[in-house]
Amino acid sequence: MPIVPLAQLLGQSAVSDFLRGVVSRGRYGNAYLFTGPAGVGKGTAALAFARAALCDRVPGAAPAAAAADDGGMSLFGETPPAPEPVATDGDDACGECPACRKAAGLQHPDLKFLFPVSGVEAKLEETIGETLQAMRDDPLHVFQYDQAASVRMSLTRELQRELAFRPYEASRRVVIIRDCDRMREDQYSALLKSIEEPGATTLWVLTSSRLSRVPATIRSRCQVVKFVPLGEGAIARVLTENGKASGPAARTLAALASGSLARAITLSREDAAGQARAALAMLDPVRSRNHAGLWKAAQDANKFGRAGREALRRTLEFHELWLRDLLNARYGDGSIPLVFADRESEIRAEAARVDAAEIRRRLMVLEEALRSIDGNITADLTLFSALARVGGSRIGEGAWPAHSTARWDY
Repeated sequence: MPIVPLAQLLGQSAVSDFLRGVVSRGRYGNAYLFTGPAGVGKGTAALAFARAALCDRVPGAAPAAAAADDGGMSLFGETPPAPEPVATDGDDACGECPACRKAAGLQHPDLKFLFPVSGVEAKLEETIGETLQAMRDDPLHVFQYDQAASVRMSLTRELQRELAFRPYEASRRVVIIRDCDRMREDQYSALLKSIEEPGATTLWVLTSSRLSRVPATIRSRCQVVKFVPLGEGAIARVLTENGKASGPAARTLAALASGSLARAITLSREDAAGQARAALAMLDPVRSRNHAGLWKAAQDANKFGRAGREALRRTLEFHELWLRDLLNARYGDGSIPLVFADRESEIRAEAARVDAAEIRRRLMVLEEALRSIDGNITADLTLFSALARVGGSRIGEGAWPAHSTARWDY
């Protein structure tokens, strides 16, 4: 598992500067809550922060941790070797000391890393071991949960028992709870006192992309660190450097990811190019006002109810990217490349016929459809209705009962 230092956090310069300042001063808060969109590096930053806090060469790293209150003598009476000198200006993990090497492999005894898991309790240890090994093997490992995944109660109880003792090796213990919004209410209550008054030897780092699901009692006791979406250029560069995608495919994935590297990596394992072609093929019946053809295309895209909501969401997002290209082609200065550069002539021809007001109307139609996906909807009917309205069709306008303003006039 490669070490990602705080200085190299992707696209989070403000977070990097803040956390490095904390490390250089050696003055840590009780708890930190990393929030922001999913897949922007909160978990990576939490582990980098933990490595820096546990490093033997940063301010506040007590070299006497290995020597107990016995005057520096070991268990067998020998004088232990002198510890390595502690730096006075370090603001990041050195990556070379024993503590850094252990933390890099997620094997430091004073680094507690909890994360949501699914499956039966009897195989919990095996599931956790497989996940940790996957993190060590793949530097771009993406956590994916089913709806039943949660931070297990047995893990938080074991953690509470361990907090009653001193750290094993370092001057402090770092507890990371990834996606803490997947804990139960009684778990929050049990950990509340420990987070509020962790003592001088425990540092809490929580991460969540769903801040509204974290109780206010927890949020108020943490220092909130906000993460921002990643730039498309940074995502495309990472995909290219790691062999996930290249060229136009990398640009399309970066645009579709909406600032989330994790989502771009997940999409790179699928046929995103084929999905884009299938989604944009629906523009032909839209332009020709062929409602029967559009209805058939919507049913095909939804696989007659078997595709799922995520597939529907992705189809609509491809059409949003198409509208972005129209806006870029008509009003852009050419500095931003088109997402669908292979269809540039088609994009520029359509861009000449629509203005910003019409593009805005179409975007609002698609946004309304995206918001409705999580509700109780009929997927193929939602897709058909949204694309028909994007094409300017006003099916049912003037029908009884009459209304002065059609619902699709935005």
